[in-house]
Amino acid sequence: MSFSMLRFVIIFILLFLLKPACTKERLAKLKPSDTIMGFTGCYVILTTILDYITGSATYWYLLQFITAIWLITYAVDANKQIPSWKMGRCWLISIVFCLPINVLWHWLGAIDPPSIFTLALSAAHLSLTLFVLPLYISIKLVTLMLLVIVYAICYKNTHLLLPESGLYFISMLGLALIIFSIIAYNKRKLAGSKHHDRYLKNKIKEKEKQINQEDPQNQKVCGVYSDLEMVRNNPKGAHAFIDQIMQEVTQFIAYLDDRPLYKEDLDVIMKNFIIWDIFLKQRARSKNHIILLPVEISLDELVRKLEVALELESREHAVPKLLIESKDDKLPKKIICDVSQMVCLLTPIVLSIANLNGSKDFCVKIQLYTTYLNYALHHPYEAKSTNVRSPAIALVIGNATLPEDILPNIRSAYEYTTAGSEFRWHSVSQKESEWRNIEKRTIEQIVRTHYGYLQFPPSSKKPILIVVPCDVTAVRDEMISRILPSDDAITQKEYEESMVMLTKAYNNLCTVAEMRTIVLDELFLLVRRCYGFRRHVSGQLFYIRALGIAQLVAEWVPAQPRPVYFSLIYGLVRYAGLPLAYVKANYSVDVYSFVERTITVNNRQEMEPCGLYVGNRLKRIINREQLFVLCVKFAERLYDLRHAKDYIHLEEVKNMARETLTIDIELGKKYLNARIVEQLVEAANKALQFCEGIC
Repeated sequence: MSFSMLRFVIIFILLFLLKPACTKERLAKLKPSDTIMGFTGCYVILTTILDYITGSATYWYLLQFITAIWLITYAVDANKQIPSWKMGRCWLISIVFCLPINVLWHWLGAIDPPSIFTLALSAAHLSLTLFVLPLYISIKLVTLMLLVIVYAICYKNTHLLLPESGLYFISMLGLALIIFSIIAYNKRKLAGSKHHDRYLKNKIKEKEKQINQEDPQNQKVCGVYSDLEMVRNNPKGAHAFIDQIMQEVTQFIAYLDDRPLYKEDLDVIMKNFIIWDIFLKQRARSKNHIILLPVEISLDELVRKLEVALELESREHAVPKLLIESKDDKLPKKIICDVSQMVCLLTPIVLSIANLNGSKDFCVKIQLYTTYLNYALHHPYEAKSTNVRSPAIALVIGNATLPEDILPNIRSAYEYTTAGSEFRWHSVSQKESEWRNIEKRTIEQIVRTHYGYLQFPPSSKKPILIVVPCDVTAVRDEMISRILPSDDAITQKEYEESMVMLTKAYNNLCTVAEMRTIVLDELFLLVRRCYGFRRHVSGQLFYIRALGIAQLVAEWVPAQPRPVYFSLIYGLVRYAGLPLAYVKANYSVDVYSFVERTITVNNRQEMEPCGLYVGNRLKRIINREQLFVLCVKFAERLYDLRHAKDYIHLEEVKNMARETLTIDIELGKKYLNARIVEQLVEAANKALQFCEGIC
């Protein structure tokens, strides 16, 4: 192939390489600054003059000189009205003509054979090409021109490879490659830095725009750190809150597909996943511990809220119709309850009954009756109990077409289950799939929170019976108000010191046990209200003692809020006489079961966990809640031993210390870690030394 034909082929390849850059968007981005354009024009004039001194093709140099003058003129011209994409196209044509094509002309078209000066000039042209054009264009052009130079030297200009000039040629070529690499590396690094700066500026603009567009009310309700109980009061806001969290967590994953992933992106992704983790933990804990927020509401308004919730939940299905029947003239016009919880209670029941029927125009009947709820309030260590009766409303929910003889007979009063008996679900013969859409655990917990009565039917064809008090606040206050007030005196100094200790305990439990502040606030208020200024036999204020024991439990079982709940509530039931009915209504079944089981432990030997033996009795499975019993009991004993000097009767301290060294230590070595055992041994020995020193 002749060099003339080869030139046309290379020019065609050159045009093919430039085709992707010929869109208006990319051409607009190619437009350089006036400084770069002016200096490039000066460079072309200077190299043209130097090349003219050694060359003879006058017309070629004249075209380059005219192009350089145009570049300088445009750079200094103040009135520029050419569109950016057109200017980018002219700039690309000028650079390609004056630099790569100039190199092509010297190696394949010049009359005079190339020399070392030609190689140096080509290296300078290609370096400038790399500098002024984007890398996705310049690298292709430089690679093509290097191949042309190698081809021209090997097939036409072999004299450059002779010993007298070969050393200069190899040195020049190596230096040129080093310069190319330096320019490409720094330009890529600079481009990444500019892209990063643009990204940060765009993120700031987007954030400011989002802040300006957001509704302050939405920020308050659906903010990332908004309280879940506030979201729970607004079903529509709760869905928006969850959607917002999911969008914020997942929106940055797309960065991996189309552009670099910056450190700021990783920080935001980690932050959103931390928020998502907090959200899931709080949501799970909110299901285990429902905060009662009672308000007064009319029955008609409660029904309207239920209809709105049914519309939100029935997005893909027909909304079931409600038929409300008042079966008693004594029904109150208003009740006091937690409205959001009552709506969450009734919504899945109505939808499940409607789904079991399957028809589009299905009607669910809710019959309302008046009745009473009986509560047996008793101290766990006293045989006598006090019966309290509260007015209640019975709700019978079922198919509107059910005959009257199938409906349950409403009794004059219902007993609130406080003795550990479970609620009645479906019978053994009933298929679980018939009630698969009902969130049974949530329903049970909401009814329990309202001090109510729940009876699931033995068959899906029979209605559900729910009994709730007319005034849940009165029932709750009645249980706490029966705790005798405290008449113990306290000095102002002791009161101030106790408040400081209470604040430190609050902050410590929030950090170590990862407790939700809203739950901890309620527990602290309950502790202060029930204990008052009562004192333990050691002379310590009961609420200070309870918080000290809770902190020990939190240190022994970190990042676990449940043992702290167990410790505080167990102390209230045992020492303040908090009714078990209150515990069962306001806390999870786990808390109630723990307290009920722990208060029955009358001596230290009964603390031995009873597990299941597996594999020929070689390995025993111990329930974690049973270990929590040991932790709470040992924390209580450790706190009392550390305050042995405050006891009046030292004989009681001696008995505690000896019991600890003989029984507690063996149980601790068997089931708990060595640190707890060491603390118990140290406290018991110090207590014995104190007693012996006094005697």
